[in-house]
Amino acid sequence: MMCPDCELTATTERSDPTELEHDRLRCRHCHPIFNERTGTPFNRVQYYTDVVCLVVLSCFRYKLSLRDLVEMFLPWGIIVTHEAVQN
Repeated sequence: MMCPDCELTATTERSDPTELEHDRLRCRHCHPIFNERTGTPFNRVQYYTDVVCLVVLSCFRYKLSLRDLVEMFLPWGIIVTHEAVQN
């Protein structure tokens, strides 16, 4: 994977993954630590990317209220609040 700072591909994988199990990488040239979400809109999101995309798609497709979306995903074990969906 390419470093977001110097754009070189000389990276090493660290042994400690992020909380969402993304691999942490370190650039051998400029030494920042980053992962596959660095530089994307999902960088600081606390949920899996698939879950975020599914909630947003459902929100636009079915025109549900935020509280309805929360109830809809609860049986699948996806626990979010309506405040999180609103943001």
